[in-house]
Amino acid sequence: MNGKKRLLVSMSLAVCLVAAGCSGGGAGEQPKGQGGSAPVAEKPKDPVELTIYSASGGTIEALNAQYGDAIKAKFPHVKLNMIPRATGSTIDDLLASNTPVDLIFGSIGTFNASVRNVNMHYDLSEMIKSKKYDLTKLELTLIEMQRKLSDNGQALYGLPVWVGVSGLYYNKDLFDKFGVEYPKDNMKWSEVLSLAKRMTRTEGGTNYFGYVTSPSHQLLTNQWSLEPVDPKTMKSNLNSEPWRNFLQSIVQFYNDTGVSMTKAELAVAAQRNMFEKDQRVAMYTNFSGGTPPETMNWDVVPVPSYDEYPGVGPQVYPNYWYVAASSKHKDDAFDIISFLTSEEFQVPHNRKGYATVLKNEEIQKQFGQDMEKFKGKNVLAMFPKKQANPLTYTEFTDFSGTQFHNAFVSVVTKEKDMNTALREAAEAVDKQIETVRTAKK
Repeated sequence: MNGKKRLLVSMSLAVCLVAAGCSGGGAGEQPKGQGGSAPVAEKPKDPVELTIYSASGGTIEALNAQYGDAIKAKFPHVKLNMIPRATGSTIDDLLASNTPVDLIFGSIGTFNASVRNVNMHYDLSEMIKSKKYDLTKLELTLIEMQRKLSDNGQALYGLPVWVGVSGLYYNKDLFDKFGVEYPKDNMKWSEVLSLAKRMTRTEGGTNYFGYVTSPSHQLLTNQWSLEPVDPKTMKSNLNSEPWRNFLQSIVQFYNDTGVSMTKAELAVAAQRNMFEKDQRVAMYTNFSGGTPPETMNWDVVPVPSYDEYPGVGPQVYPNYWYVAASSKHKDDAFDIISFLTSEEFQVPHNRKGYATVLKNEEIQKQFGQDMEKFKGKNVLAMFPKKQANPLTYTEFTDFSGTQFHNAFVSVVTKEKDMNTALREAAEAVDKQIETVRTAKK
């Protein structure tokens, strides 16, 4: 081959190679990220120290096991200072000593005392928008409940990280002992009442009860979406026909089944002990996350629905994380909350027994599966298909629950009639509201 021909062949080969390299495929294409310009390395983030306050208390060791270890692994540039609520380390103590606070977390019941009343609430709406955070992945009622905490009904101060599960738990051994069929999914309260009557009896000198509950927690998560305190007038609603009907729906499980209990036995802890420790109660509802012990042969079905509200489960009882208004590191704080609500954290957290906030049935099915006591259980029953609309959680909601429980005890023990018991409960709530308002002036 002469010189001119060799030159033409070489030029032709070069053109072909260039063409192959620019086309959308072929042997000349190199994998992305290989060859050519090296990708620009992400600049390491500056070290930052964040103080996290647990309004629900706990120990530093337990809080690190639940949250801290995962956060530090995900954000190695962050140094955490975890402070659980305790005597001498309340949020008021921290603020009085000028201790910086960046994040606050706790159950919905801690919001007013540990966030709003100390002016630590900060609207996350703009950060959610700028960081393109997807709120639609979360259970809608969790967001609705949080928005109701704001004055305008639009601000969003916190995001949920886990929720207390609810269910109708039952002792399989007792049902087997008395030859009665187990509760089923999608029952009505009227059906459970019939079942409770069949299970209530005295045998061998031992009193067995068909069903017990915690009325105060049933108020907080009520399926009728009743407001114990009117959020506009800040007056108690307990002395009203809807609340009388709701209390009657609970009292009937005691008075209509032949149950006779003392005031001490009607205490919340005593009711739970009868089911879990003494194991002489067939069915029990827990609306704030508690589940039976491994020592019981138990299972669970969804909380029954009312005839008036078919298919509607209880309200949520969430645990939220908040970016503190005083934080100088709000971006880092929000990134941590974003991580805690991601599948990366939610899946293992859910498997450890902290119910997921994500609208994902496949994740919900994995609830508690790293714990022996949940294996083989009907865990999906603890996630209502349809949750009741959330109430407005005022700083007097918990106090209303206490007074509602007192009214329940008075009626069951026949010390007072329904009207008197609820009227006095409402009066006690109104008096408490007035006392707190006067103290703030």
